[in-house]
Amino acid sequence: MRMENNLKNTDASVTEAGLKAEFVKFEEKMEQLLSEQANVILEAVGEILENKLDEKFDPVITKLDGIMKGVEALQQENTVGAEQLRRHEDQLQKHEVRIAKLETAPT
Repeated sequence: MRMENNLKNTDASVTEAGLKAEFVKFEEKMEQLLSEQANVILEAVGEILENKLDEKFDPVITKLDGIMKGVEALQQENTVGAEQLRRHEDQLQKHEVRIAKLETAPT
């Protein structure tokens, strides 16, 4: 006869083996419930942490985006400036060659 049935019958005797079996079932149910509660708590804590991190890092990331755009603009400006400088140097060399020819030309 099962322990659950015996609980209704107050005259039934309870054996040690029966108590141990019920205790094991009770422990298993408690472990399962505690595990489920721990998972729910961990999920909630994870969501809270994620939200707090988002709140903290969103302004930082926004500012970094602005800085990165500025850096990219400076890189583009640097590239354009370097190309222009090369063109000017080429023009100067051509002028130097022309001047040298003019200076050494017989008059």
